[in-house]
Amino acid sequence: MDHEFWHERWAKKEIGFHEGTVNQYLYDHWPELAGKPASAVFVPLCGKAHDMWWLHDRGHPVIGVELSEVACKDFFEEGGEKARCTRASRS
Repeated sequence: MDHEFWHERWAKKEIGFHEGTVNQYLYDHWPELAGKPASAVFVPLCGKAHDMWWLHDRGHPVIGVELSEVACKDFFEEGGEKARCTRASRS
């Protein structure tokens, strides 16, 4: 994966891949996939997906991992929350 490509997409707001709503497949199939109530959900390369708020609103702790700090900040800002982004260090 080319990190700079994705950083550039977010910096320029060239995010046509962002759906702007809950993914219809998640919405349709979550009841049969959910597992135990309140189980944590891991969302890799999450961007600022509305899916995470949707899952959170159903009682699931959500762990989103994203390369772009812009995406992380946008996610919380658009959700009316203070950003809770943590940058992992490279070893």
